[in-house]
This record gives sequence, C-alpha cells and structure tokens, in this order.
Amino acid sequence: MLIKKSEARKKQASPDCAVWEYEYPSKNFSFATSFINGRYPQEQKASNTKCEEVYYVISGSGKVHSDKGDFVINPGDLYFFEKGEIYWVEGKQLLLSIVNAPAWTPEQHKIID
Repeated sequence: MLIKKSEARKKQASPDCAVWEYEYPSKNFSFATSFINGRYPQEQKASNTKCEEVYYVISGSGKVHSDKGDFVINPGDLYFFEKGEIYWVEGKQLLLSIVNAPAWTPEQHKIID
C-alpha cells in the first residue's frame, strides 16, 4: 500500500504546529509528520492516554519539556514518550516523523492544565 504525501491529511494542531496524518487500515500503529515552529500545545501541556509515541527529528531543533525532564532534540535524535507522559514542545523549524502504538486517535490525546 502506497500513501503519497499529497494524500496525507493536514491538521493544524495549534497556531505553531501542523500535523500530516498518513491513514492506513492498521490499528497497531500510526504514522505522521509534524512541523513545529513555536510551542505545542500553545498553552498548557499534552498527554497521550493510550499510546506510546516516538518523535524522530528530521530537521530543525527543539526542546521536549516532560514530567521526565527537559531534553534538547536535534536532527537524528529520537524521543520516546511513555503512555501518559505529560509534555510540551518548543520547536525552531522542527520537522518530525511521529509513530504511535497503538494507532493514534483524537480521543486519547489530552490537553492538561
């Protein structure tokens, strides 16, 4: 199954964050790319309540602020989010590949005060 970039669904997650979701029938994992130039989420923090998540940095730079600590990320780095980890991200032209297992759904993604 081939999914062209032109077929990916673009979602504006916040004013500073766009996500392109590549849809396919598997519920085991999902794939997306994201571009962050600023802060995500715009305010507060985020958490995935049902999946583990991997960020792989393609280009740009950033910082993951997590309940596990603060981590600088650069091209070639990978950040693994545990299920339920609370975080926010700062990006400078940050382009990411994102893999979630099981597949990501909007219902499991929570914005936290």
